[in-house]
Amino acid sequence: MREAFPGGQSDKGLLELSGKPLLSHVIERFAPQTSQLILNANGDPARFATFNLPVVPDSIDGFAGPLAGLLAGLHWTRANAPDTTHLVSVSTDVPFLPTNLVQRLHTALIETEAPIALARSSGGLHPVIGLWPMALADDLAAALRDGTRKVQDWTTRHAAVPVDFTDINLNGRNIDPFFNANTPRDLAQARAVLSHEHPTVIASPIPPVIGIAGWKNSGKTTLAVRLIEEFTRRGLKVASIKHTHHGLRVDDADTDSASHRRAGAWQAIVVGPHAWAIDEKLQSTPPPSLKDSLARLSPSDLILVEGYKSAAIPKIEVRRAAQADRRPLAATDPDIIAVATDHETDSGPLPVFSLDDSAAIADFIAQRLGPPPTA
Repeated sequence: MREAFPGGQSDKGLLELSGKPLLSHVIERFAPQTSQLILNANGDPARFATFNLPVVPDSIDGFAGPLAGLLAGLHWTRANAPDTTHLVSVSTDVPFLPTNLVQRLHTALIETEAPIALARSSGGLHPVIGLWPMALADDLAAALRDGTRKVQDWTTRHAAVPVDFTDINLNGRNIDPFFNANTPRDLAQARAVLSHEHPTVIASPIPPVIGIAGWKNSGKTTLAVRLIEEFTRRGLKVASIKHTHHGLRVDDADTDSASHRRAGAWQAIVVGPHAWAIDEKLQSTPPPSLKDSLARLSPSDLILVEGYKSAAIPKIEVRRAAQADRRPLAATDPDIIAVATDHETDSGPLPVFSLDDSAAIADFIAQRLGPPPTA
């Protein structure tokens, strides 16, 4: 298990959920599936003394993310349980963890002969919840030394197999078994589910939405990717929706959303004229409207929308000197709240930002829309 901290919130697993720490809920559902539990956490291990678990810090310096925690677990297991062939990992903020998680992951490895199995649900792929072979410990150590930090960059190299889990029913409400209490709002939802409250109590509003709009070749995707990276670095849970004018096929359904996912978007929808995909999986239903796409996303801290230049949402207009169509959108669109450009331009009363200054643009968005506080 890895102790992951959201922006500004330390020791998340110690937060109270229905009379006991969030981590206790995870342990109760996870412990029967394994022969030994360890907790990956940095800092003072005494914080977790009441759980009676070995607390294993990262084995490399620099807080290198989930892969460093996984490596620490592999190293501890190699030293303390040398006959073990696989390590299973989960995050500490999933109180409704499936009780057949390990069994399903192990079966998938046998059936596919893949080296790694990762959990996937309606909320998308969960790259830190998986079954890992001890034999890849040295390969992971080398990847970290070479600068690899994103879990999916490493698992893709090893052809990890996704294992699908369906929603579970708790107290009359269908819920993703990997629902993660990543924000105070998420924690309130989990409390409501466990306290038998009516589903309407835990319905959450659509989080802040910001659009990135512009004509063809204006640099929309470049800015969208940089903003996803920036907000993710600040600890926000970012989802994205991209509208494209070209068709989607089975073999390229991921091309328009892959850059968003690599940048850190935990969930991504791409909508074409005749097809659509969510988390790089082509769907059989007709393309949804922007409103319907927003409703399909699981709870997030911020939703970034690329394209949809006529949508009635707050938007940053992107202008690039090299684009063919130079007509300013802001002249006729009251929903444009700022302009990002790589050249001198007339923006009227709107604030203007350098197209490369994603940090300043993110600060402006946070101040204007009020996403949750970040570290």
